[in-house]
Amino acid sequence: MKARKLKTIVIIAMILVISRPTFAGSVDDIVQQGNNLYNKGNFNEAIKEYDQALINQPQTIEPKFNKANCYFHLDDLAQAIDLYNEVAAESKDMQLVEKAKYNLGNCYFQQGSKQKDSNLQKAMADMQTSIVCWRSALEINPENQKAAKNIEVARLIIKDIIDQINKQKEQQQQQAEKQKQLQQQLKELAEQQKALAQKTQQTKKEADESQISRQETDNNYKQQAQEQSQLKAKTEQALQQIQQQDPNSPQPPQAQQAGSELEQAVNSQSDAETQLKASDGDNAKKFQDKAVEHLENALKQLSQDNQQNQEQQQQQQKQQEQTQQPRKPNQPDQEQQQKEQQAAAAPGTTAQEILDKEQQEKKQRQILQQGDYQKVEKDW
Repeated sequence: MKARKLKTIVIIAMILVISRPTFAGSVDDIVQQGNNLYNKGNFNEAIKEYDQALINQPQTIEPKFNKANCYFHLDDLAQAIDLYNEVAAESKDMQLVEKAKYNLGNCYFQQGSKQKDSNLQKAMADMQTSIVCWRSALEINPENQKAAKNIEVARLIIKDIIDQINKQKEQQQQQAEKQKQLQQQLKELAEQQKALAQKTQQTKKEADESQISRQETDNNYKQQAQEQSQLKAKTEQALQQIQQQDPNSPQPPQAQQAGSELEQAVNSQSDAETQLKASDGDNAKKFQDKAVEHLENALKQLSQDNQQNQEQQQQQQKQQEQTQQPRKPNQPDQEQQQKEQQAAAAPGTTAQEILDKEQQEKKQRQILQQGDYQKVEKDW
């Protein structure tokens, strides 16, 4: 029973509750007209009415709040955030301030949800800020259960984001290590190919100067052809390592160019092997030199790719450090901000809650992707 009850609580927490836009009292007939348009879903027209009301009476707060609600529905979250912040700062009606803070949390949550597939760091920052806003609403009204439930949902999502970030870091580290090994492999291949080219050149010189017999020359070229075949096989293995990657992750241009250079290196090595078998040391040397050139070009491209990956990881690290300071509207005090950061980044979940969360993870993503939390008009 206890486990079932806990599971029920977790499932309830997965459903983000968003309040229904509450209009503070109408200041005149213009605002009422705006409200009527809002209720019909004519948000752009409603904004015009609220703008007119603000022109007539700039000191009124309610039309500004209603206008912010319109922008939320129009998915213009930046405009909505600005207006909710103004309402929270200017209004002396604490109930209206509570609603503005609550709706701010909803805006940042929706903004963060959109960032999940493109920028995990920004998504986490927005989720943290949504928690700050909902906590501000709870400070005004501790009975606001919707804000409390939303905080738990945001915490679960933040944990999921942190898990994804850590997984990405692990994958990047593994990829960096593989790339480092591949670079070393190409460096050794280029050196071995140079050495073989020098050996071929020496055989050609000795044959031209009659220092060795025809039979010795043929035997030397035959041995070098076998060595060339082995180098070609190693180069093909290096090429396969570059080509083997997640099909959902596009190859960087440098990696693509490195792969192209290795393909040309393999072709040159194959031609060199053919010439060595024919005891044509002169042409074999030319193809071997081309193979060296392509191997060194591939190494250069991979080095550039590795440098860019390191710069990208450093940039991501900076972004992560920045997200450790969640944005709180209206300049929060530092102590409260640090407290909220700790609460958001490391929610105090039990082992059972974490297990339940993992079982519900797939379902959670489907719920969020369907946008149930966006249907604000049903729950405010």
